[in-house]
Amino acid sequence: MSDFTLLPNGMKLPSHKQASTTRPIATAALPAQLQLALAGSQCCVEPGQRVLKYQLLARPDNALGLAVHAPTSGHIHAIAPYPQALPGTPLQTALLLHSDGQDEAQPLAPPPDRAGQSRLELAIFLQDMGVTGQHGPLLPLSWAASDAPLELLIINGMESEPYISADDMLMREQASELVAAIQLLQQRLRPTRLVLVIRHDKPAAISALRTAAAGQTWQIEVREAPYPADDAPLLTRLLGGTAETTLCLPVAGVHAAGQAMQHGLPCISRIVTLSGAVEHAQNIRALLGSPARELLALATPHPYSAGIIHGGGLRGFTLADDSVAIHQHSNGLLAAAPRPSSSVAAAQPCVRCGDCATICPSQLQPQELYWHCQTQDLMQAQDWGLTDCSQCGLCSAVCPSQLPLLDSFRNSSLQLQADQQQQQAADSARQRHHFRQFRQERDKQEKAQRLAERAAQQAAKLAQTPSAHPASAAKPEPSAADKQAAIAAAMARASQRQQHHQGQTATAATAEQDARAAAIAANRQAAIDAAMARAAARKAAQDAAKAGADSSPSAAGPTPAPEPAPDKQELIRTSMARAAAQKAAQAAPPAPTTMDDDKKALIAAAMARAAARKAERDDGEQET
Repeated sequence: MSDFTLLPNGMKLPSHKQASTTRPIATAALPAQLQLALAGSQCCVEPGQRVLKYQLLARPDNALGLAVHAPTSGHIHAIAPYPQALPGTPLQTALLLHSDGQDEAQPLAPPPDRAGQSRLELAIFLQDMGVTGQHGPLLPLSWAASDAPLELLIINGMESEPYISADDMLMREQASELVAAIQLLQQRLRPTRLVLVIRHDKPAAISALRTAAAGQTWQIEVREAPYPADDAPLLTRLLGGTAETTLCLPVAGVHAAGQAMQHGLPCISRIVTLSGAVEHAQNIRALLGSPARELLALATPHPYSAGIIHGGGLRGFTLADDSVAIHQHSNGLLAAAPRPSSSVAAAQPCVRCGDCATICPSQLQPQELYWHCQTQDLMQAQDWGLTDCSQCGLCSAVCPSQLPLLDSFRNSSLQLQADQQQQQAADSARQRHHFRQFRQERDKQEKAQRLAERAAQQAAKLAQTPSAHPASAAKPEPSAADKQAAIAAAMARASQRQQHHQGQTATAATAEQDARAAAIAANRQAAIDAAMARAAARKAAQDAAKAGADSSPSAAGPTPAPEPAPDKQELIRTSMARAAAQKAAQAAPPAPTTMDDDKKALIAAAMARAAARKAERDDGEQET
């Protein structure tokens, strides 16, 4: 602890920045795959789709969301939950983009016209370009939509956390581009005062900025302040501003905003510090979504390094999975050095020393806040200033009991944020339901009003009808007796039509019954005649057999083929008559509905009776 000096509202720490600032910013090689988180954004591509560099992949769907653009060309491999570079590595939906190695880009859209652009339009444009600030879009939409005056605009170049030097190298190498971006923001936002504040331990960056900003109306202030001097609330108080009228923007976000406003370039990369237990500490410009393990390998970690720390020496946290990807807030990756076993101590009960409260830059009571966070009492934690905690990590660094204060505050903040998002979603759903009910009620009222107007128009037309047609208006109204007489006449006509129809139906039914009865009688008589003919034939056959027995068979000689006997001929004719009668009976229609059908039925019955009488006459002639 000899390297640490406790100061009011902060701590003086060793910087550990010299190793990573001796080399210029390098560009990381194109990775084989990129993992792009979709927190607060809605995907607008599908798996299997080929995308080009700069193509929009996801749109922001809330005030804290950011648009996501393709850092290179390739194919969308999957859209699924993946571990993220966040405390506890929670799963979040992300796009997995497989690079095709071509880095083919689509044409950039020209930026919107600067003239007459409001600050809300500028905030939405930067959100659509994926330009991030400290906790979301660079310009908060809630502030941009309000009429709050902007008295102080702070460009934050302090970067006081140990090991991290990404902003320092950006201000050194791209000072002119940063100054141009600051000018554009000054023209759009028109603050009363604009200050770029930088820490005293960055002499090269201070010299480059002063050269690039010569003749500007805004000022550069060099401050010597303990860690965490880069926190926005601390800077606001340090520069004499108030939270309601001051806006504090990070240097990296301002530079990305300048690229978007000048060239229409979306934010697809950022500068990351690679340091810690490595051979070649440096800063690199890496594409968003690059795997942390591949990036840190560029700095050649020591063989004995133990894991990867995402962030700086105090705010950083160890990644549970070193294959997770960097995002917009990834300013550093450190190779963790193994700690001696003697220095690893288990957490002990709080001794109430008060060091955490003395050093807290947000003037909180960390020991009380830790108690409520441990009991999951988020309401009490809010009352004790959980939302005001900057998560600087100083309380954990000075705690003699080794309490995990920072981890507890960080996890509780994430839980509180998730609960607030759920509450906002429920409120939005409730508002949509109320608006739907209101719209349905409004539609009903409008429909009733339209019907009433239409009825009024029809009534007005009817009222104008007598004056437009005087002849029809003079026509006398029929009396009650006339109406009754007309009704009686109509009923009489209906009765006559019904009787006529019933008479036709009865005549048709009677004809059908007579035809069927005649057919049945003819069939019976034909059957009787056929039976008598068969009996006569059998008797004739018996007589012929008896006569043949009396004659000699030798004298007879060859016998010629006999012709059919008259009885058999009569039998054949009888059978044909019976078949004709059956056919006539079947041909009679089941329900004749016209006079022609009745005539046909009567004719068929008469033909059947004639056939039967002819068969009787033939039988009588044969017997004679």
